[in-house]
Amino acid sequence: MKILQTVKRTFLIFSLLLSSSYLQAQPSQSDYVRTMSELGLFLSMQYRWMENITPHSPRFTKPNRFDQYFRNNLRWDLNDIDKAGKNSDLLLFGVFLGSLPLTPLLSNEDYQSLFLINIEIFALNGLITNVIKTAVGRQRPSSYFKTWENEDEGNLSFISGHTSYAFAIGTSTAMMLSRTYPNIKMAIWGTTMSLAAATGYFRIAADKHYITDVIGGAVVGSLVAYYIQKRNTSKYFPSISTTENQQTTLFRFEWKI
Repeated sequence: MKILQTVKRTFLIFSLLLSSSYLQAQPSQSDYVRTMSELGLFLSMQYRWMENITPHSPRFTKPNRFDQYFRNNLRWDLNDIDKAGKNSDLLLFGVFLGSLPLTPLLSNEDYQSLFLINIEIFALNGLITNVIKTAVGRQRPSSYFKTWENEDEGNLSFISGHTSYAFAIGTSTAMMLSRTYPNIKMAIWGTTMSLAAATGYFRIAADKHYITDVIGGAVVGSLVAYYIQKRNTSKYFPSISTTENQQTTLFRFEWKI
């Protein structure tokens, strides 16, 4: 027990020393415990439990007219759907997940706190996405129409995990960097949201998801990131939160006038 306490204290001290502005950004011990617990729960669910809780038979199969229309118009030819799938993987794993530890370096705020926020967004979004997928049990278009051989996770179509992660990390990145570079706020949001939307598009092009799967993933990912960013920013960076509230109040006052 004493060894565990010593390790905890050493980790906290080392983490504070790594931070150049820890007096302005101070995640508490409970913040680390909460985030690591969420991450551990997500990883356990993703790599140990998913096979057991995934529906063996789909609860929803035939697509509606809305989904069928966009599938007919956005799906790539059978010879190219593998390329579309690789493009979506490249955007998710190469761009978005790869940016988790990197984008905080571009901010003038405390790196350690921003990285902790990113990790919590990643973990919580993953948990919510997996719960929705297993609860809904929708059959993928690639499984229903037999466009892919050896289909994995054929009954986990709704929501699109690639899209939810892309929008969660993209929203977090945009909110974070917009505070540091307000002059190019529109360019930041435009770039991140375009890449996230492209990820969703490639999932449809690869016949892995319907458009409603992608829309659902975009909504869930964006809401998770917005909530965690707003909540944790107000706690870790109280001066930033106060400034944003003052600007919002001033805008409302001027609008009323």
